[in-house]
Amino acid sequence: MGNIGSRVIPVLLAVTGLVQAQNTPTSGLELNRLGKQLYLAARYAEAEAVYRRALQSFDGVDGQTSLNRALTLGNLGVLLRTQGRYGEAERSLSESLHRIETFEGCDTLNFAVMASNLASVYWALGELPKAEKLALRADAIFTDHRPNESMRGNRQILASIYVAERRLEDADQLLLPLLEGANDQQAASIYNNLAAVNLGRGDYALAEERSRSAVDMARRGLPAVHPVLAACLNNLAQSLRFQGHYLEAEKLYRDALSIWEQVYGPRHPDVARGLINLGAFYHEREREAGAEDLYLRGAAIYEQVYGPQDFRTLAARNELADVLRAERRYTESEKLARATLPPLRQSLAADDPVLTRALSNWARLEAEIERAGRLAKVSQSHPRE
Repeated sequence: MGNIGSRVIPVLLAVTGLVQAQNTPTSGLELNRLGKQLYLAARYAEAEAVYRRALQSFDGVDGQTSLNRALTLGNLGVLLRTQGRYGEAERSLSESLHRIETFEGCDTLNFAVMASNLASVYWALGELPKAEKLALRADAIFTDHRPNESMRGNRQILASIYVAERRLEDADQLLLPLLEGANDQQAASIYNNLAAVNLGRGDYALAEERSRSAVDMARRGLPAVHPVLAACLNNLAQSLRFQGHYLEAEKLYRDALSIWEQVYGPRHPDVARGLINLGAFYHEREREAGAEDLYLRGAAIYEQVYGPQDFRTLAARNELADVLRAERRYTESEKLARATLPPLRQSLAADDPVLTRALSNWARLEAEIERAGRLAKVSQSHPRE
């Protein structure tokens, strides 16, 4: 798979922006604050239950209560996005955005916060033009108001969109100024995203330096089991692997995967990413049986989350085909490669690194099949006595 690292998508929660109307139940606001605390502690199942209770408490029809409900709905959407439930997250955030626009208009900070969060969902789904349009709209609103932490988070989201679009210089220039005044948790996220940019450039030494900074700050500012720390560990593992520091890289891959599994459970797309990165590491080290299992598990999660024809699912299965080639299981490998390469060609640009890798896999497979055929003919023409 490619050498782009895991990005951290900041959370823009509107909990503290809730307005308390005279007739609004205080319990709803308290539930939102509790939901935020649980979310930031990565206790997602508990946070979801609390947010849903808060929604039920906002049953009035006056404007301020409607706004509270809209913001709570948006916070729930952020939570659903974090859990990899992108369809539900899109519906929740879209409804929140519509309600905010109806009550406040489309140029307020609340609108910008939810537009940014919806942009992050479209980024996760690979719908980059939609994501960029919303993130830029949010950035314009934040710029019109005084700078705030939501602007810092939105610009990280925009940078991640640029990385996905392979606009690495734009991403770098957007991220570097965000370090000024950032606390440890924010700086961990920013350094990790900068490391992803450096991995995309192939500058692995700088990626390692920034990943180590990200890990140190994440450990200072976050719980010991937190997905942001996992993303930082994963990027550090990537940078070390590409420099040939295999022992430390394998440990870090496993540490990251363990955190993702503890926080999200076994079927989250970040877990799939961890499985596939470890699978790629195994494949490089010629540990093909382990690589095969990891790619199978990762591809199954991607298929469940994104669908069978998504480029991430296809790329994982194409890498599995290369593992089968390395095991000299040429018939299985060719069948899988033929099933994945044409749709990858249709869905990706000609210079996309994922497609370049898939074409390289196919060329290697063809060469080995041809060589095996020649050897078989030689063997048949010169039978053993």
